Amino acid sequence: MRTSRDVIDQAIRESRLAEYLLYGFAVLFVATGEALIGAAIYNQSGLTAVAGVALNGLAWPAYRATREVRLNNMVLRMLEVPLMNTESDFEASKMLVEVFAGRFKAETVAKQTEIRRRT
Repeated sequence: MRTSRDVIDQAIRESRLAEYLLYGFAVLFVATGEALIGAAIYNQSGLTAVAGVALNGLAWPAYRATREVRLNNMVLRMLEVPLMNTESDFEASKMLVEVFAGRFKAETVAKQTEIRRRT
């Protein structure tokens, strides 16, 4: 039987590829954008500079997604201690329901607030 630590470690390991891929995209977008801006300065081309700035702007969504993956990994890691201290399956399931209900409810409220603010 696998322990809670094994399950958490596996979940974090599985999300590492996405995290590294998002970091790679962010670095790629910034490096390419900076190269385009440098080429625009050298060639005095405004259109190339705009393309470089646009590529630099694409790094932010990748950065935000990476941050979300890391936050979820931290939440999973923090669950390890309470799960190790539970004495029964019922206590563990009750604790997991409370933690995830609170986490998803907070995310839903934040998204609804952002949508209301935009309209």
